[in-house]
Amino acid sequence: MRGTAENQIKFISKKLVRSFFIDRKLDYLFSLLAADVYYLGAGKNMQAEGKKKVEFFITKAYGNLLPCSVIHEKYTTKRIGWEHWLCEVVCDLQVTEESREAEQECLHEALLFRRRKDAKIGQNPWELVFIHNSITTKWFSPEEMLAIQQANRTRRNTHLYNGLTDREKKLVRMIRSGIQIRDIAAEFGLAEITIKKALAKLYQRYNVKNRSRLCAYFDAEENNF
Repeated sequence: MRGTAENQIKFISKKLVRSFFIDRKLDYLFSLLAADVYYLGAGKNMQAEGKKKVEFFITKAYGNLLPCSVIHEKYTTKRIGWEHWLCEVVCDLQVTEESREAEQECLHEALLFRRRKDAKIGQNPWELVFIHNSITTKWFSPEEMLAIQQANRTRRNTHLYNGLTDREKKLVRMIRSGIQIRDIAAEFGLAEITIKKALAKLYQRYNVKNRSRLCAYFDAEENNF
C-alpha cells in the first residue's frame, strides 16, 4: 500500500465504512482487527475485547444490518505517537431499503490504528486496536454547535504547541505567518541552513513533507471540530 501514513489511514477507514454499511460485509473489518482489539459502542453493554469476542459481538449485533447509503463523509486523522494513528469518522447514513420509510442517522466513529510490526508482503500494514462508535438521530442546533466549537477551540489552542520548546513554538508561529526563511534566520540571528535543519526535525516529528503541510497540520488542529 503506497502513500503517506495519513492517506493510508483515510483510505482504509473509508473502505471500512463503505464495506460495512453499503456492502454489508464484515470480512474487511475482521481482516483489520488486532489480537488485542477493544470495541466500545454507545450502549451500556456494547463492549468486547479480543479479536474473537469482537468478531462474535459484531456478527450478532450487526449481522442483519439494513443497506445504507453513506453521505457527507468526513475523515479526520491524527498521529498518536510513532506507531498509532487515530481516525475520526463522521457521516450520515440513509437506509435504502424500499420497504422502509427513509431514515437518516449520524455515525460518529473513532478508529485507532497501529502499524503492524511483522506485516507480510501484500498484507495491510495497519491493524485496528480500538473502535468506538455511536449512531444517533439527535441533531444539535446551530447555536449549540457554535458553543461547542468555541469551547473546543479554546481547549485546543491551550495545548496546540505542547511538546515544543519556546524557540520551536516561535519558529512554527513565524512559518504559519508566512515569514520567509531568510527573515526567520535574521530574527533568530542564525544561518538559513540552521533554520532549515530545525524545520526538518519538525517535519519528521509531525510526519509532513514541507512548510505548507506543517502549517496545514496546525491549522487542522486549531480549527477542526
